[in-house]
This record gives sequence, C-alpha cells and structure tokens, in this order.
Amino acid sequence: MMEVLIVGGTGFIGKALQKAFTEAKIPFKVLTRTPINSNEYHWNPKAKQIDLKALLKTTHIVNLAGEGIAEKRWTKSRKEALYSSRINSTEFLFEACQVNAKHLKGYIGISGVNAFGFNDLKMYQEADEFGDDYLSTLVKAWENAHSLFSYLPNYSVVRLGMVLSKHGGAYKKIARPMKYGFGAITGSGKQWVSWIHLNDVIGVFLFILNNHPLNVVHAVANYATMKELTTTIADLEQSKIYLPNIPEFMVRLLFGEMGNLLTKSLRVDNNKLTCAGYSFTFNQLSALPNEKEN
Repeated sequence: MMEVLIVGGTGFIGKALQKAFTEAKIPFKVLTRTPINSNEYHWNPKAKQIDLKALLKTTHIVNLAGEGIAEKRWTKSRKEALYSSRINSTEFLFEACQVNAKHLKGYIGISGVNAFGFNDLKMYQEADEFGDDYLSTLVKAWENAHSLFSYLPNYSVVRLGMVLSKHGGAYKKIARPMKYGFGAITGSGKQWVSWIHLNDVIGVFLFILNNHPLNVVHAVANYATMKELTTTIADLEQSKIYLPNIPEFMVRLLFGEMGNLLTKSLRVDNNKLTCAGYSFTFNQLSALPNEKEN
C-alpha cells in the first residue's frame, strides 16, 4: 500500500497536492517546521531535527522543500538560504531515510527549468549541459542532492516551469498590481517563458507515482512570450494593461539579479514527458481556467 510523505507540503503546490491525495484516497503525511494537524510531523533540517515517525511506513516521498526563488532580492544571505533550504535539507532527509525509511521505494524531487542560462533561440532538452549563471549552478547542486535517492526503483526529478495558478506563485505576483491599475509588461515582452498550470503539476506527480519513473524531466505545458502571458493574466483578472513596458534596466534596479527571471528568455522541450504518456490538461494560455482565489 502506498503512503506518501510530502516534504515542504504547506506551500501552494503542497496544499494542492494534499487536496489531490485526499480526493484520490492516497494516504499521506506532511513534514513541516510547524505541524498542526494529526498527519503533520515536525522537522527542522537546519537544526538536524526530524520526527522519525514520519518515515516509518513511508513508501514514496515528494520533496517540495525550498524557499521561494522570487520572494526576495538575491542578497548574499538570501542565496545562502535558497541553497541550504534545498540542498542541505535534502541531504539531511536522505541521511534520516537511510536508517528509518525501510519501506521507501519512490522519490520525486522538484527543481527548475532554469538550468541552462538564458537564450532567445535554443530549445533545451533534459540532457543539455548546465549553464554557469547563478540559477543554473543552484539547480545543478539541487539535482545532485536529489540524486542521493536515485537508487530507488521509482525516482524522478521534475524540472518545473513557471507554475500558473490564482492560488499563488508567479501568477499572483503578476496579477496583484493589476488590481490597482498598475499592471505592466516587463522588459521587451518578447522574451520566452516556459509555463505549466498547477493542475498539471499535480497531474505529473500522480503520473510518476503511478509507477512512471522519469529520472530528470521537464514539466512544462508550453511556452509563451511575456506579453502573451501578462495579457492572458490581465484577461483572467478582468483587467487592462495601461502602463508602458517596464524597461529591463528598471527591472534590474528593482529586483537585482532576480530580474533575469522576468526579462530573459528560456524555452525547454517537454517531449520526454509527453512521450512517456502524460497528457496535459492545459497546454494553451487561452484554455487556462478562471479559478476562484483562496
């Protein structure tokens, strides 16, 4: 019988996954720093603390741990937090599982498609070489940590594109200023963004858990220009974009190095996922659902 442990399960992806598991009647537990419910267990990887009861009957792990990439400017201390919350926490989880997770046979870790640097022309595949920019080196270290679990028969690392949903993430950040008439397109608007809807993120996890190990795989439904993405969000928010584009230099002043996420191009191939048999629910911006916000 499957019993899944969600690590970092209180974010907007984790909450959606909990809902999906509940609806599918898949037993699950959550590893979190602040347990509240009966199926939640405490851990603090920085302090090397974990409630080992969370691991005893666990057959599969979905590791979503990691502080938000776009939450704050990438200062030196922020970069250290982004690293430790991903790499150090995963290494600590592995150490704990080696002794205490006797029934473990599956592992899904997440990373990002920002593994290659930025390029207006190239379509990247999973086997392409890592870039040498900050995000690429972070993703490489993150995936190296996940690979500690690669001995398991069902092992996958899901490289997520920009996750779209009214419930959180990039969508909310883009939509928020629109409510006050301050919506604008960042950069030229021609830069490529690889995206996936939250429902398909959950669909990919369920697909893999149903004995479809994929090793490293790109989880993106499609790609669009930043202009197309922003105007689609404006339509869903029943809003208009009145302001001119925000120039790249201004984005850089506002967000520092993190501004590359908003102004640079990246497209990745999803053939590996679709050839394995996964069918996307939403693969066109025009088909995105008009969800109710939480």
